[in-house]
Amino acid sequence: MNCYLLVGGQSNRMGRSKLDLPFADSTFLQRVMAAAKPVFDRVIAVQRAGGKGVESLPTIFEPPRQEQAPVFGVWRALQDAKGRCFILAIDYPLLTSEVLRYLAGRASQSAAEIVVPRWNGKLQMLCAGYASSLLPRFELRIAAGQLNLHSLTDRLEIIEEDALRARFPGEPLMNVNTPEELREATRHL
Repeated sequence: MNCYLLVGGQSNRMGRSKLDLPFADSTFLQRVMAAAKPVFDRVIAVQRAGGKGVESLPTIFEPPRQEQAPVFGVWRALQDAKGRCFILAIDYPLLTSEVLRYLAGRASQSAAEIVVPRWNGKLQMLCAGYASSLLPRFELRIAAGQLNLHSLTDRLEIIEEDALRARFPGEPLMNVNTPEELREATRHL
């Protein structure tokens, strides 16, 4: 299974790019890459049209669009994958290979089109396994201006937070988008 890292986010809430955002003697990108590389066959960056490629990873690009939303990166990844893949934003600097191995294993064994963990009460749609059978629905939804990832399919498997917390200590699925969340994540190192 391949992992697609969504690296083209604008990081408006953080106030700067998360690609090179320092975190624990590394960066967000380096930490997520280090967690993903031992788990997946290939790790591929997905960048917005006109963005820079990631030097240390093969990079694919979204087609040019006026709108900006993660749905376009997921759509582009599924086009490239032509099968089941794992979608991962770089917003998870506390993520470990152990957690990714578990999530990828669940995704590869599931008949669901999306296998997604719930963490801090929210579905983590950008740290989830996706099936390429979703592609036709993406195209219809994008054409209709529906840019969220929720309600893409009824064939969804949710890995509940209680089960994850019983298995993994700390905050490995903490999604970090703001300076306040960054300070909180630093406390969990």
